[in-house]
Amino acid sequence: EVYGIVGYLSSLFAFALWIIWAYTPDWVLRSLGITYYPNRYWAVALPTWLIFLVVYLIIIYNAWNIINTNRFESYYTIRDQIEVPKASNDKEIQAFHTTQSIAPADDIPISQ
Repeated sequence: EVYGIVGYLSSLFAFALWIIWAYTPDWVLRSLGITYYPNRYWAVALPTWLIFLVVYLIIIYNAWNIINTNRFESYYTIRDQIEVPKASNDKEIQAFHTTQSIAPADDIPISQ
């Protein structure tokens, strides 16, 4: 609980400082004795960079998982006696369409 409160308060404090820095005119900051601060360009650029970094990391993470997924023909793809093969008869599929009920769960064979 303590880490959550500390994280929340620090992010709130950082956000308040960012708002003050981004929207306060230069003459007000100088009258308060604050003469050195980053360029206002970074008030817009830094959040933009962070948003694009998060989007980039999500895309890279998903791409990395897709690349590292084993193929269906792989030795590491598990097949066992418990799998339920997909129904190939039309009678069960027709029953599903007429009753509009949920179709039974089944596994797709590796050969497809």
